[in-house]
Amino acid sequence: MTSLSHPISVAGVQSARTKRNQEGSHDDTEDVHLIPRCSPVPRKRGASIYDETAEYMRIHLALSAGKRVSFADTTGGDLVDVKEFVEAKYRKPERVPTYKVQPEFHAPAVSALLQAVHKNKVEVEQMSPVENEPLAFSGLIRVLNISFHKAVYIRSTMDNWATYFDHPAEYVHGSHDGDTDQFSFKLSFAPPYITHGSRIEFVVRYETSDGDFWANNSTMNYVVTLLLSYEDDSAQTDKDIQQLRSILRPPKAYR
Repeated sequence: MTSLSHPISVAGVQSARTKRNQEGSHDDTEDVHLIPRCSPVPRKRGASIYDETAEYMRIHLALSAGKRVSFADTTGGDLVDVKEFVEAKYRKPERVPTYKVQPEFHAPAVSALLQAVHKNKVEVEQMSPVENEPLAFSGLIRVLNISFHKAVYIRSTMDNWATYFDHPAEYVHGSHDGDTDQFSFKLSFAPPYITHGSRIEFVVRYETSDGDFWANNSTMNYVVTLLLSYEDDSAQTDKDIQQLRSILRPPKAYR
């Protein structure tokens, strides 16, 4: 039996194999991107609840520290401004007092003064405040001219005689009138005795060659009291009086 065959070219077979290999190689290296028809489109995420809570806690801690507070913009960007706050406490302005010295005794009249000087040899003649020194006061003492050598001292206390000091008085030149002489002195309140109602109590000692003589306001001693007042106190008193007048109005007349 005779078989029929078709001659096949070797070159053609190799060419076909080479073509298939090249196509297969091309299929293997090509990138294929499959996009599902319902795939979501990526979007930029906003601040989550966690992020917002963390930002709130950061600001809260900064406020509680009391040092510095900084704010970021709404998009979470860099800081655009920094503010520093300084806590200032309101202080009521300190009131400045007005001082006044007030003697708690009355100096005798001229006739009574001369009688007291001849009797006791020494007497306080006058008391007055000192200009531009609101805590101080000055005084004049009249003494009997017993001897040429004489001295006058003021013994004073501000703590009810727990302690005391002797202050020398100065002779007033030209004060001699034949029978008497004058001496002057100055005393002043000092801390801590500068509160309202503080007192200076004093007596006078007159030293002569014939002996020492004392003046003590008929055993009561001489007392000067310090008084304090404030400008706003008088203003408040006037305001209270005006309010009282506005409240206490006369009743209307009824027919």
